Amino acid sequence: MTLKALIQKYGKEKINTLTKYPSILTLHKFGEKGRLTHEFTTNIVGETMYATEKIDGTNVRIVSFGDKFLIGSRKCILHYSDDFYWDESMDIVKSVFDLGVKCMSTEHLTIVFGELYGGKVTANSKNYGKEKHGFRVFDIAVIEDLSILERTVAEISSWREHTLDSAVDDTLAYGQNFLSRSELAAYKDTYELVPNIEFDLGDMSHQTILGALNKFIPETKVALTASAQKRPEGVVIRNENRKKILKLRFEDYQRTLKKR
Repeated sequence: MTLKALIQKYGKEKINTLTKYPSILTLHKFGEKGRLTHEFTTNIVGETMYATEKIDGTNVRIVSFGDKFLIGSRKCILHYSDDFYWDESMDIVKSVFDLGVKCMSTEHLTIVFGELYGGKVTANSKNYGKEKHGFRVFDIAVIEDLSILERTVAEISSWREHTLDSAVDDTLAYGQNFLSRSELAAYKDTYELVPNIEFDLGDMSHQTILGALNKFIPETKVALTASAQKRPEGVVIRNENRKKILKLRFEDYQRTLKKR
């Protein structure tokens, strides 16, 4: 089946829902007024977690199937490969083409997830350089079994991300099959990947996490121009098989500790 036939059979809404990037939890739960509590959202005791820079831009996905592709924002599909016109939201499609980002030919439905940043993408583009854009890939998912599309949109959304039935934590389970850390690394010559960050979680207290952020990523590693202010947003930590994904942001820990 071709990508066009897949869309015609199941509809754009199902394809859009299937290929969205899932929600990412913070390490610590949020309490009142946006401050973090001492409770964890996810049990990562005994897990080896790997950190990459969290870039403050806009989420972009490139969905490939056969020799055709879709380009989408976090919420919407914006372009099909054979279309002459496209949705101009945030200049995403134009920027992907201008940057020469590759759209792969694939046997299975493959989703490349990346961050478009710099330029005028967000209010914090000044941290990377407002004169140009950059694009960094942070995950790739491969969906071999497309029978999931026989379900309703709500069921597909729940399959994509859902909370495990657990009294211990709020761990999210992801239906999309992300490439492992080592498998993703094999694409470093195809895409610019988000930078790996050496990181020590220590005792995982608020102060320890903020100290580690200041130590291991004092400034962004993906500045695009000399005028960039280079303030980083934080890191994302994942285990090897990408089943656990959590974000650690400077602003969350600074807000929490400042209040105290």
